[in-house]
Amino acid sequence: MRSVGITATLRGAVRSTLLHLQRPQHAQIKLASGPVIEFDYPSQVPTALVMFGDLIDPEFAFLRRIARTDWIVADIGAAIGQFALFAGCLPVACVHAFEPSGANIRTLQRNIERNRLADRVHIHQLALGEAEYEAVFETTDHTWVSRLAQSSGHSGAVEQTETVQVRTLAGELEHLGVDHLSLLKINVAGFETAVLAGAEPLLRRGGADILVLLLGLASLPEYAKLAGWGYRFFYFHPREAALYEVTQFDAAAVLDHRPWPARHIIAIHNAALARGLIGDLAVRKPHAAPAAPEPRELELS
Repeated sequence: MRSVGITATLRGAVRSTLLHLQRPQHAQIKLASGPVIEFDYPSQVPTALVMFGDLIDPEFAFLRRIARTDWIVADIGAAIGQFALFAGCLPVACVHAFEPSGANIRTLQRNIERNRLADRVHIHQLALGEAEYEAVFETTDHTWVSRLAQSSGHSGAVEQTETVQVRTLAGELEHLGVDHLSLLKINVAGFETAVLAGAEPLLRRGGADILVLLLGLASLPEYAKLAGWGYRFFYFHPREAALYEVTQFDAAAVLDHRPWPARHIIAIHNAALARGLIGDLAVRKPHAAPAAPEPRELELS
């Protein structure tokens, strides 16, 4: 309700309730922004999309404003394709989507083909980590929290396992002939620190202009390390068209200034800022961070 208003929230609750009453084996939702996302029920339900009919996280509004036709994007933890579809619908050159789960890959492939993005979004069935090896990947009853078996902290029952290849992001990009990313998104159910470790050769040289990273307290030391390599951290406030900078990397500094409903933090390399990547967007210091926005009504199809 804080983000979209009570009317849109109630409509979303009705849609969600109907879905759970019908319990279809497969379902789909057409987003207000255009793409159609298919998913398996109940393991792949994208709850926020069912509720709100679109992508409401602040980073989506930010990227829509600044995307360029020469961008190369990497989506790490692509799942069924919400971010990959979003990026593929932007005016970008290509998107590399990495996802280890066979169940998610099948749905991701259908979503890419359904939205006619196969020429722009390239799917790689791989896990990315700090080294190259084979691992057991555990798929839970909710595929969003499926992860490598040696990790802990599952919030669901393991339903199946499969052997997956783990590669480093730096090595895989070299294999693909990609020496620079415009946008790197990482959301891998708590495994972000391992992905960042495997991306270190790329990030040390500023080889990715923009990072969109799932927030996690375990990643705070990595944020500080990235800052030492020339990255500045921000949250985007859509209504003010402003980036609010985060300059300290403790829990309070990182979490207290995030605009609702941000789940990711944005890092931008100094070299990209110097090139004018963010255009005329304002950059503001964290002490001036805005209060939570007033509810607004979100018109949904």
